[in-house]
Parts: sequence; C-alpha cells; structure tokens
Amino acid sequence: MALGRGLSSLIQPKQPAAGAAGEKMIPAATSEHRDTVFYLPVSQIQPNPLQPRKSFNDEALQDLATSIKENGVLQPIIVSRVQNSESAPRFQILTGERRWRASKIAGMKEVPALIRDIPTDQENLRLAVLENIQRENLNPIELAQAYRRLVDEYGMEQEDIGKKIGKSRQSVGNTMRLLTLPQPIQEDIKNEVLSENHARAILALPTDELRLKLWKEIKELKLSARHAEVAARKYKSTPSKSALTLDALTKDMVVKLEAHLGTKVTIEPGKHVSDGGKIVIKYFSNEDLRNIVKKITEK
Repeated sequence: MALGRGLSSLIQPKQPAAGAAGEKMIPAATSEHRDTVFYLPVSQIQPNPLQPRKSFNDEALQDLATSIKENGVLQPIIVSRVQNSESAPRFQILTGERRWRASKIAGMKEVPALIRDIPTDQENLRLAVLENIQRENLNPIELAQAYRRLVDEYGMEQEDIGKKIGKSRQSVGNTMRLLTLPQPIQEDIKNEVLSENHARAILALPTDELRLKLWKEIKELKLSARHAEVAARKYKSTPSKSALTLDALTKDMVVKLEAHLGTKVTIEPGKHVSDGGKIVIKYFSNEDLRNIVKKITEK
C-alpha cells in the first residue's frame, strides 16, 4: 500500500441503510477490501464454536469494557462471513472474541472488524486456530491444545506450525508436551496457579507419580519456578523403579515420542539390555487412540 493515502483508505465509511432497518451493504471481502476496517453491528456477530480459547475472566472482561467505553476498540476483530436463513449478513469471529464480548458489556452497537471470506469450515477452523495463536493471549494449555488440533485434524507438522507463527519446532513440541501432564496439573496451569516454568520443572520428571509429588510440593510450599527446578533434581536423584534404568538416550526417545504423539509415553526397560523392554502409550479417549494409531502407522 502506497504511503500518504491516509486513514480514510483503510476505514470504510458507514454504509447507507439498505433493506430492513439496521442492515448495511457490506461488499465482498475481496483482496481490495482485505485491509479495510468495517464497523459491523455487534448483534450480527457470533462467536466461533471451534476457536481454541475457552475461558474468559469476568473481571478482566469488565476492565476491558471500561477501557472500550473510554477509548473505543483499538484493534479490529477478524471475522468470516456466514449467511442465515434470511440472507442477512452475519459474521463469525476468527479472532477477537474478548474484544467483542467486552464491547457488548460496554453497550457498543458496532465494533471495528476485518472480514475474511473463508471457503470451507475446515479452512475456517485452521485459520481461527492460527489467528488466535498469533493474536490472542492464550494460556499455555489452550495453546498446546491448539497446536494439537492443527497436528491431529489438519496433518500439520510441528515445524510447519512453527514457521506459521514464528516459533521453532522445539518450542511447539515442548508446549504440546504440557498435554502429557496429569489433568490436575494442566488445570492449575490453565488457571494460572502454576506458570509454564513450573510446568517445565515438572515435565523433567519421568513418571506421573513423581510429577504429582512435585506438583503437590510446589503448591504446599509455594515454590517459585526456580525452587521447583531444584526440587525436581531431588526427585530425579531418587527415581521410581520404572525410571531407575533409563539412560540419557532412552529419556530423549521418551521426549521425542511424547512430542510426536501428543500424549504420555513410558519406556520400561528389561533387567538386561538383551531383554529389551516395553513402550507404554497413554490415551484418554477413543479419538485419542485413533489419532495415535494414525500417527504410528502412517508412512
């Protein structure tokens, strides 16, 4: 876009009413209008049931609503177009649901938005996930679940996801490993009782038994992330029986398997090298099982 065109080239002037009262003529979101900000009626926008963000803090929403009353919505939301049975224009949120919810609380009639025309529901979900990863402040568990959806439902590799959002494959894989933690620990991370640095200290332990012990100690003693790392080393020095004979290479294999499969993996070696051992892969639903089998068997 050439410089000097001014803000008016980006912000669409309010359209004259056409047809039923309150309806506006919104042009198709062609490449010409891709960066145009439209002011859409709040009532004609609906949340996306497939978006990765699930929790919204009421107090934070009220604070944002107060800010919007004073300053307006400073960053446009992004929506895709849908049609209802009366063919009136309606829109589904790709990213910015917090701003939309806060605008409703603030009593706003319209909200600034960028429109993206999405050809299929599948593409809608993929873009919704990517847009939310890039633009919204997802908690670490929501982020891990978003990555997992991209891998499981769209066959994206961790490296591809990293390239899309400007992160390394290792960073994406490490975040996905949060989903291998026992559910109570995941809930505490989601609710910000534990930080992601606490989670890394817990993930350093090889079994759920040890991870839960460290989790309880962190909460009871209110350990900082740094002190949690120190405590983790204590648990490592007295490993459980199943982890006793794991060498560095085997531990690395566990990390790689967990990142690839997106679930908890345990390797139980035999008493002697010649005895081999077994790999235990944990799953939480039939859908999980199907996805794991697919990843193992696909070429």
